[in-house]
Amino acid sequence: MTLIEEADSKVILVCPYYRISKWYKLLNTLEGLKKRKVEVEFYVRENEYESIEEVERAGFDPICIPNLHTKLYLNEHYGIVSSMNLLLSSENNSLEIAMKTETKEEYDDLYQYYERYLKAAVAQTVSSNNTIELDWREMLDKKLFEYLGREAYITEKDNGLQINTSNRYEVFIWNGKTNTLRISGILSGKEYHYARNNMGIFQSSKMTIELQEGRSGHYDTIWGTLPNFKSHSINQLVRGEEETIVEAIAKFIAGIDNFKRMVR
Repeated sequence: MTLIEEADSKVILVCPYYRISKWYKLLNTLEGLKKRKVEVEFYVRENEYESIEEVERAGFDPICIPNLHTKLYLNEHYGIVSSMNLLLSSENNSLEIAMKTETKEEYDDLYQYYERYLKAAVAQTVSSNNTIELDWREMLDKKLFEYLGREAYITEKDNGLQINTSNRYEVFIWNGKTNTLRISGILSGKEYHYARNNMGIFQSSKMTIELQEGRSGHYDTIWGTLPNFKSHSINQLVRGEEETIVEAIAKFIAGIDNFKRMVR
């Protein structure tokens, strides 16, 4: 907190994970930077969507770095290297350690690391235009809000995405003879049996719709499938395919949410 408060023109915050939405003391300190027009750089691990949302919710633009594991905090005067992520739970519950620079030479070493590795990683990510890592997900957020009229919560999980609305959905790209978008949603027993007897209500979907009965403690689920993509991973979409995938995901989720309300 002191490092942030003592910044005159710039603060650099580097850590993979952020949970700050209820860390009011930190949020108030960050608001002070805005009022003083201090430049702030928030570095976060690429594809850590919950952390990215936390930074955005605080009013800052996250800078995403692949495989980031560094915890480094700098102002113009000194720096801190720490084991601690910016998690409220870490402040309250974790045993952490940190070292603060005491000389100009120590500070310069940390700043050179920032320039040589962190800024270089950003430049390399920007220059690699073959895939869309994060921009498409913002499109998905907006499209889901447009269709549902409320926020959806998206997190990365097991090389796919988990999307929580009033229901839970799993999204991934399956690599078979073709790269196929697959998305599943949970159904109750009543919903499953209604859908099985009325499959015609899904005919308007461009996706192939399948039902899977839950066994051995698993939920009944409904699946949507859309084949023939160049993208090998849902988290690394080939440029030009993001809009099609966003539309397919959003329409599937909106359709199933509407179906659930109808059956209820």
